[in-house]
Amino acid sequence: MDSTFVDKFVMAHNQYRLQHGVPELQQDEELTELAQQWAEKLARKKHLSYCEIPGIGENITFFPVDIPPEVAVQHWYGEHVKYEYETPGWQAGTNYFTQIVWKSTRSIGIGTARVPEDDIESDANENCTKRVHKSKREDSSLKNQQVVVAFYRPAGNSNRSGQFHANVSKPKEP
Repeated sequence: MDSTFVDKFVMAHNQYRLQHGVPELQQDEELTELAQQWAEKLARKKHLSYCEIPGIGENITFFPVDIPPEVAVQHWYGEHVKYEYETPGWQAGTNYFTQIVWKSTRSIGIGTARVPEDDIESDANENCTKRVHKSKREDSSLKNQQVVVAFYRPAGNSNRSGQFHANVSKPKEP
């Protein structure tokens, strides 16, 4: 794992979190190791699925191998335009954004793995479920792609009453 990528990835998260008036995330070595292992498994399988470790939030996407970390985070944060602050709660197409700015989340781990250009397949981690996030992609569409996994602790996106209201705030006025 490229430490510069990780540092910039965390910094990009924290810049958005600052805009929303929430505490910075700290990079967590244990979460990073878990995220890296999961990214490698998903890259070999050539599909995305959630690991679903209790208490851990997840953002997982295929990105080009040369994507700057700030652009990857910006892509996830871009969902903010769909979020309706007046009716806080789970809203379709906003879960990447809400996890980034979730107030009670304190730590992050990042993993990346290039998708192989051969037909290698592997079994999913026995400790993780196999719920598919996106269907398996054709090999040609995955050329020069990587899996980027971000694990967050504690997890965001809790549907418990009042959690979105307490944890997802409007960005501060510039």
